[in-house]
Amino acid sequence: MQNENAIPETMRLVAAGNTYNPCLLVIRGKGYELSVTESAERTFWHANKLGICFLAYSPPELLGIVTLWESLGHNWNQQVPNIIGEITKAMPD
Repeated sequence: MQNENAIPETMRLVAAGNTYNPCLLVIRGKGYELSVTESAERTFWHANKLGICFLAYSPPELLGIVTLWESLGHNWNQQVPNIIGEITKAMPD
């Protein structure tokens, strides 16, 4: 039985294997050169453009750090306000 006061869920997107290619399509569409390297322990996804190299463990992470750089540039490492602290403080015990 559905709660009549519940807000209907219209869309849910989870970073999983089926998001890898769409993320790579977006990154390539932004003009980045893509590559992948593998070691015994990890796979690393790379995006390069204009001498700037991004490295991540998955395409969704790679898209995230590319977007982080495009949004904040050299000032990407902003720690204030501490949103992580705000969100975790609001978690129930």
